[in-house]
Amino acid sequence: MKTSLFAIALGLITSVATLAPAPLVAAEAGRENKIDETSQFIFHSVLEGLYEDGLTNDDVAQILMRREKESYFHFIYACPVCNATIWALEAYQSRPAAFYGLKLGGSTFGGGLSKELHDQLYSQEPAQRLTAINALVKSWIERRMKRLRLSADEQKALVKQLELKREEGMKMLESFRKKEHGENFGVSQAAPAYADLTECAVCNAAAGRPMKLPEQPPKQGK
Repeated sequence: MKTSLFAIALGLITSVATLAPAPLVAAEAGRENKIDETSQFIFHSVLEGLYEDGLTNDDVAQILMRREKESYFHFIYACPVCNATIWALEAYQSRPAAFYGLKLGGSTFGGGLSKELHDQLYSQEPAQRLTAINALVKSWIERRMKRLRLSADEQKALVKQLELKREEGMKMLESFRKKEHGENFGVSQAAPAYADLTECAVCNAAAGRPMKLPEQPPKQGK
C-alpha cells in the first residue's frame, strides 16, 4: 500500500521536532507546558484522525452535542480522556473553511464517514452514537500508536498511562453518579449519556476497548 502524502508530512514534522533540543523548544515557547504527554497523545490522535477521515463540521457537532444546562452529552465532565478528545474536536471544528491556495476548496483530507458509522452517529439512540464514537476514537488511537513505531517497552508504558487515564474517567463518572440526587453537579448534567452506563465510550477507546453496553433482555415471541 502506498504511503500517503499526509503520513509522509507527519513523519517529517515528527523528525524535525525530535531533532530540536528540548531546552531550545521550551525557551521559544516562553512558558511551561502543563498538558502531560498522554493527554497530548490523545489530542494528536483524535485531531489527525478527524483530518484523515474527513469528518464534517456537522459530524463534529453531533459528537460534541451540547444541550442547555448540560456538559457535552457524550462525554464525562473533567474526565482527562474526554477533555483531550474535546480539545481536538474543538480545534478541528475551528479550522479554516478552506486551505490557502487550494483551488477546489476544502480544509480536510478524507472522504468522510462510512455509511454504517454515519447511521450510528446520527441515530436517535444514545447507545448507538456512543458505539460509533468509541469505534472512531479507538481507530484513531491505534493508528497513531502504530505510526509512532514505538518499541515494545514504550508501547507498554503508553498503554499503561492510557489505562490510568481511563480509570480516572471512571472515577469521575462514579462521583457524579453519587451526586445525582443531591444539590451538586450530578451525572444527568455532567455526563448525560451515561446515566445508565458504567463505562465511558471515549475512555474505553483510548485503552483499546470496545464500548460496553448493558445487555438487552431477549425479545419475547409472539
